[in-house]
Amino acid sequence: MAQLDVFDALTTVGRHRLLGPGGPHTVGDLLRDMDHFGVREALVLDCLSAESHPAEGNPRIIEAIANQPRLHPAWTALPSGTDEQPDPSELVQRMERSGVGALFLFTGVYKMSLADWSIDDLLAPLAERGAPVFIRANDYDEHGWDMTPWDDVVTLCRRWPTLPVVVTETRMRRSQRIIYRALEECENLRIELSGYWLSRGIEYITSRFGAERLIFGSNWPHYGYGQTLAMLTCSEIEPDDKQRIAGGNLRELLSWSVPAAPTEAPPAPADELVRLGQTGEAPDGFRVHDCHGHLGGHMSHYHVPDGDLDSTVREMDRFGVERCVVFSMAGVVSDERYGNDLVADALRRYPDRFVGLCLLNPHRGREEMLAELGRCVDLGFRGIKLIAHYQGYPNEGPLIDVACEWVHEHRQIILNHDWGSVGQVERLTREYDQACFFTGHMSTAYAEVMRSAPNLYVCSCPLIPPGECERVVAEIGADRLLFGSDLLDLPIAWGLGPILFARLPVEDRMKVLGGNLEGILRRYSRTA
Repeated sequence: MAQLDVFDALTTVGRHRLLGPGGPHTVGDLLRDMDHFGVREALVLDCLSAESHPAEGNPRIIEAIANQPRLHPAWTALPSGTDEQPDPSELVQRMERSGVGALFLFTGVYKMSLADWSIDDLLAPLAERGAPVFIRANDYDEHGWDMTPWDDVVTLCRRWPTLPVVVTETRMRRSQRIIYRALEECENLRIELSGYWLSRGIEYITSRFGAERLIFGSNWPHYGYGQTLAMLTCSEIEPDDKQRIAGGNLRELLSWSVPAAPTEAPPAPADELVRLGQTGEAPDGFRVHDCHGHLGGHMSHYHVPDGDLDSTVREMDRFGVERCVVFSMAGVVSDERYGNDLVADALRRYPDRFVGLCLLNPHRGREEMLAELGRCVDLGFRGIKLIAHYQGYPNEGPLIDVACEWVHEHRQIILNHDWGSVGQVERLTREYDQACFFTGHMSTAYAEVMRSAPNLYVCSCPLIPPGECERVVAEIGADRLLFGSDLLDLPIAWGLGPILFARLPVEDRMKVLGGNLEGILRRYSRTA
């Protein structure tokens, strides 16, 4: 497949409130990342517009990206009723004169209501011109999930059927089912992709509602490009639909004000792994080993398209995932024995594709934990999964040691969502040195412990900010980072992307993508 013509709908420049030392935030930083990832154009906000006041940020973005034909300004607005901004008609005229193609409403930051009495005078001239409105309900807490007020969004879309409405959010996780209903009800509603981390979600929406309902965006620099771009390029949809989502849909929405696309193309991919991220085409012999996956997605508390076992194996085949270390979805939040039975079925049907972890719930007590471990080892399980935090049990409660002692005695792997304090991890890895410990989600909190604990590794899920993979490898080494997709909670490609695009030697990326886990499974959790 040819490289997509990508037009990013959501980027921000400026010294935003979460910016750390050396963090990317300038126009130059943005353009360098766009070149590396193969992104042709971007819609750009100023951080002051999103965090402080439109009157501060809107004019500043015009100045910041002047003479940059690949970058296009976006503005934000407030409800009318004060003297803080021009009246709505004048605002839209200024947008058109300045080449501003979209207006963002940060309803969480500015505590805006979407009710008719609050916002309709602002929306009227936008609807008349067909100018798109982006609605983002997140407040300053960028980690809030499922924040969009869908009742209000649907009501607004019904009032203004000619107004293109794009919903963007930090993460849309357990709201998928209501999103589908909103798309059914409102033909003018679209979803920006940076917060839509759903396994086969692009395929599902495209097949059910059409590719025109999705808009590619990165949320740079809060998120890196890798995850969302790879999720799109590797999606199982028609090439024409990929191109619509990558940039065609946004260009059409902005055509009322934004000039024609620049002719210069981004540089060629830096290597074969970057090419995979940009095109979805894997190099010959590309193989992955995955340290973190959930089974049973077809019966999850949120919607997972194609979540049955056979479809999961087919999806693994598409991405070259030879083996995946797995546990159940149901056991995380409910009945762990039922969930372990689902994993046992997968081990019977696909013994060469899965390494099963027995999911435990410490609330059951020591004797029941040991009984479930004995049952699961007879079913072919090769380690333990803990997720005490989700189950309401203390991360450092005494029954955590029951599981660690078991894997120590059986020389197995144990994966925990969160191991607790640095002191706890140092003690466990020292006392149970015949076990192999996986930290289930990305953290460098235990980097110092890892220097003296050869049996401690970290899962890559998630590598969210720009350059995060490079930062982690610099702290802990490429030998200690394990690719984990978190399937079926997340798309495989979403987890692959930051590693594929990392500015690291190919051999280091291949260690992370599978070489490290292959070595671990030769040393631990052997079946014979």
